[in-house]
Amino acid sequence: MSTITTTNSTINGSFTSEVPGSQPRWLNALQYTMFTAIFVVSVIGNTLVCLVIVRTPRMRTTRNFLLVNLAVADLTVALLCIPFEVILKTTFPHWPLGSVMCKILWPTMTSVTTCSSATLIAISYDRFRAVVHPWKPRFTLFQTIIIIAVTWSVSFVLVIPFLLVLSMKDNYCQEVWPSTSTRRAYTLGLFIIQFIFPLVIIAIAYIKVVLKLRDQAARFSGKTGVQESPRPGPSSSFLTTEVSDGHSVSGSPLPDKKLSTGLNQVHLSFAQPPRNPRSGQSKAIQRLQRNTKIVKMLVTVVLLYAICMLPNQVVWLWIEFGSGQTSPILQLF
Repeated sequence: MSTITTTNSTINGSFTSEVPGSQPRWLNALQYTMFTAIFVVSVIGNTLVCLVIVRTPRMRTTRNFLLVNLAVADLTVALLCIPFEVILKTTFPHWPLGSVMCKILWPTMTSVTTCSSATLIAISYDRFRAVVHPWKPRFTLFQTIIIIAVTWSVSFVLVIPFLLVLSMKDNYCQEVWPSTSTRRAYTLGLFIIQFIFPLVIIAIAYIKVVLKLRDQAARFSGKTGVQESPRPGPSSSFLTTEVSDGHSVSGSPLPDKKLSTGLNQVHLSFAQPPRNPRSGQSKAIQRLQRNTKIVKMLVTVVLLYAICMLPNQVVWLWIEFGSGQTSPILQLF
């Protein structure tokens, strides 16, 4: 799923009002090429994710519904960010979208980006429960709906201050904060809530998952190296339980059966192939390999998200707390 870098700072108006109206042609061509490529990849990729999960019955799981929520958030970012960014670049310094869109556009971009971060936290916690605490039940459909609703609600609540300070000024949508310290506090708060906090939680969850998977892999490799052939009696694997030699799982003798029942059991023992005491362990190894692949994929998604978001976050902090507003490099964009 493609992650789009969006404007999530609180200083759009103060910065864009100082940007020169002309750009080199090669830079314009590069920007529009990147806009087109990101838009196409994001729309196609995230739409396919949603369609595959919705149209495939076996994939309609609560775990995959979180992936759908992430895809919807990323798709919303692409549909809002790219087209309107192109419009605003071509019409600057005039705001052609009206006062209503002034209140909606940039806060919505920020909220859906925050929702993506929150959804990644939920996905990492779900993986953590599945691997580290496999005996705990999966999220129910109701719980998943609650999680999705909370991610969107919290994301919209966080942008309420941003929405309140946006207004039309000098024929452009700008922010009017009570003070510079208030604006900086909100920008820093967004940086922590939207970027730092999610990455810390996700990193802790996946580190514990990786350690658990390594421990399971070492346990299985040790058992396969010691056991050369199946042995009678209870299986040594902690994932399987076998009953043999006339004893129950707890070790107590089983009650005597009638002779006919015993003969039937003997007949069945010859008619059916012997059970493989390693079948449970091989299934567990397959489950371990599957979990490892899923975790690798999710870690890759999180790393890509962090890499794509980091430059944007650094630039807005530089503009707010440093000399970014007067930088000739940033003024080209």
